[in-house]
Amino acid sequence: MIRPATGVAWRRALAWTLALPIVLPALWLGSAFGLPQPDVWPHLFDQVLPLALRNTLALLALISVFALLPGVGFAWASARFEWPGRRLFDWALVLPMALPGYVVAFVYVGLADYAGPLQTAWRALGGAPAGFPELRSVPGAAAVLALVLYPYVFLIVRAAFLRQGSAAMDAARSLGHGPLSAFLRAALPMARPAWVAGLTLVLLEALADFGAVSILGVDTLATAVYKTWFGLYSLPAAAQLAFAMLGAVALVLVLERMARGRARHATRQGLAPPRRKLAGWRGWSVTALAALTVGLGFVVPVLQLVAWSWEARAALPEVGEAAWNTARLAAMAALVVLALSLVFALLARRSGGDRGVQAAGFAAGLGYAVPGTVLAVGAMWLLLAAERALPWLSGLALSSSLVGVLLALAARFFRVGHEATEAAFQALRPSLLESARLLGVPAATRLRRIVLPLLRPGLVAALLLVLVETVKELPATLMLRPFGWDTLAVKIHAYTSEGLWAQAAWPALWLCAVGLLPVWWLVRQQR
Repeated sequence: MIRPATGVAWRRALAWTLALPIVLPALWLGSAFGLPQPDVWPHLFDQVLPLALRNTLALLALISVFALLPGVGFAWASARFEWPGRRLFDWALVLPMALPGYVVAFVYVGLADYAGPLQTAWRALGGAPAGFPELRSVPGAAAVLALVLYPYVFLIVRAAFLRQGSAAMDAARSLGHGPLSAFLRAALPMARPAWVAGLTLVLLEALADFGAVSILGVDTLATAVYKTWFGLYSLPAAAQLAFAMLGAVALVLVLERMARGRARHATRQGLAPPRRKLAGWRGWSVTALAALTVGLGFVVPVLQLVAWSWEARAALPEVGEAAWNTARLAAMAALVVLALSLVFALLARRSGGDRGVQAAGFAAGLGYAVPGTVLAVGAMWLLLAAERALPWLSGLALSSSLVGVLLALAARFFRVGHEATEAAFQALRPSLLESARLLGVPAATRLRRIVLPLLRPGLVAALLLVLVETVKELPATLMLRPFGWDTLAVKIHAYTSEGLWAQAAWPALWLCAVGLLPVWWLVRQQR
């Protein structure tokens, strides 16, 4: 009979064995420093990195403001006030999450081009071409990305405001503070963990973005890694630069931890206060701002995609093979992530919350905070090292197959599936299983009639979230896919690289339709 300590040690070893392939693509990048690149780095230091670093920092600073203001503002308005259309915008404000940033970027580039409708109307009104706002810039990229990323802040902060009671606000008002001052001094500090968490997600997504900044012509650290590999043809230098990017990711995570601090924040004080009605121009102002935000982030891009697709209806691009490749890749990645998530959840449950098992799950989930370009370089560098160390692997050509793509995607989105699976396991109360066991119900019957029905919603949610994230993912698929093997995201990148907006609209509409699935699930969960 296995002793308990031995059983825990075995589960801990298994957890770390499974976590190692997910963590290695990022950690293995450090081995690239064993291959100095004296001809590449001087060029990078002189011509590439100063601008890329400056643009990246400016992008993160601007998007913090552009995402926080609507995210926190609409969360407060939705949680504490009643205004015209509030129920509609509770879920409509989440719709921009369905659109990848690079889709919104190329839509607005097409609209704002010199021959596009916006600039044409501007010149017709007598405006000088030089006075038209430049979308291909760091502020333009921050504004476009904020349109699709602010829902992260909105969803998390709205939930925090709904859990807050009215005691803190009432105390602030009784001390003579006005509504705005009471909000800034009481409600907002209490919700600090929520809006810091939402902002961290926004910053990590912006740091990892490759498609939108490429379309908008903004050089960042993510595009620098891509150009080093495919422009300067130096995979070792790209790996070294990617490893340095891990420092930027670590800095964002450290800043988040510092911003949260060690203080504990109350989450609920009695009953949630009733919503106060905003009458007259105040209520309609909130409605107008919400409609403008949803319109710019979802309605306008979707309508423009439909219009472009209709214009090119006589010669729509062939996307059947790309759609099939996208579906296959997404299904494989989702099943791999779901299987790993289930194993980790079971190991954590059977080990009684062992810290070693939990640490392995946490380490495996760190890839979600790593840009796709970094993981792509890490996966390729790792597979090439494996093929050199094990000659029999070179015959399988793993580095030029879908193995690298799946490895990078599993590392990137494991945390998404793992958190949803862990949440599903929280519904498994031990008393239910113990009661069934005492009643003599066989293990197979307990699994079929108790465990699986309780886990099914969470497992479906995990599968759905990973599936959609994989479908929209661009940099890892673009950099690691076999030659001539395209997905919908790669097709969009190819068309937009040549300025063919109408041709890119049709595959983009397919992606938008798939992206609506998690939005529908989120809205359903909220209701």
